[in-house]
Amino acid sequence: MSSKFRNNDYSTKIPHLDFKYDDEFYPDDNLLPDPQLNPCLFGASVPLDKVGVTGVDLPMKFLRRDGTIQDLHVRASLYGSLDNPHAKGLNLSRFPIVMHEEIANHMSIDGLKNILTRLSEKQQSKHAYCKLRFKYPWVQEALRTREELPHDAPDSEVFMVVEGIKLSHRKMIGYIFYDCELEGQLHDGHFKFYLTVDYLYSSTCPCSFELARQATVKRGKAANGHSQRSIAKLKVQFDPDKHLVWIEDLVELARQYVPTEVVVICKRRDEQAFAELNGSNLIFTEDASRLFYQGLDTWFVQEKVLDFSIVTEHFESLHPWSATAVVVKGMPGGLR
Repeated sequence: MSSKFRNNDYSTKIPHLDFKYDDEFYPDDNLLPDPQLNPCLFGASVPLDKVGVTGVDLPMKFLRRDGTIQDLHVRASLYGSLDNPHAKGLNLSRFPIVMHEEIANHMSIDGLKNILTRLSEKQQSKHAYCKLRFKYPWVQEALRTREELPHDAPDSEVFMVVEGIKLSHRKMIGYIFYDCELEGQLHDGHFKFYLTVDYLYSSTCPCSFELARQATVKRGKAANGHSQRSIAKLKVQFDPDKHLVWIEDLVELARQYVPTEVVVICKRRDEQAFAELNGSNLIFTEDASRLFYQGLDTWFVQEKVLDFSIVTEHFESLHPWSATAVVVKGMPGGLR
């Protein structure tokens, strides 16, 4: 029977070997070598905290806060603890298969729970971890630019008329993508879930702003305070059975407490607005971390989250290094 796979036939040089691939052959598992049986062990006989696979690409459908479905490309990792110091390892080839069966194209919290439970039971791991990394699209309003309306739009829809063009009350909308991580963990039968969102914003140095202002006012010098793109890694632990935290929720909280998010739609009026917004939100990295803490602590008091951590990094335009701050809620045995 012919195979659908081509082959390079070296039988003229090595006549005792068959170089045709046999795609009909199906061996019994019991007849194949298994390095897990009577294993050869090397190094120290110790348990390992995590053994697994990383960078597994999966197509996934996420439920958005508004009830619609979002198609995403996800890079997944799955780990289990190797608790037996005399075992060769875990059966890693099964890890991607389990993720394909449970969450590919139909992501759910129950699917994550099933992955962790199956791994824990099949591999006899006391601890299991599944992390999904992806870019999540959402919308962002322009700071000032409005949508253009047709010439016959009723006056009730018109915000203003500029050079004969009717402008809507609605601001223009652009798409912005957030680097996110959704992680499930299983520890001795107890689940934990975490959501991390990277929030990009602009930070204008208060010290630099005052120095520039002094140079302008007292000496008439053209000067400006330095600003830079900055990032906040906001991580929360939540209980999906009590309160599901949506990505949109975390972004809205970040926008509320540090409103200088990098912008997508940017005409000249928006760039001017961005300069004004930064001027009204002068901020050190310490300020940013404390502001985000204030917002997330409100959620903690409301029991929306069980724990949280914050890392802010300002990629200094003044220096060849970053200014960084880290703060955690400080729960016993929690995020660090």
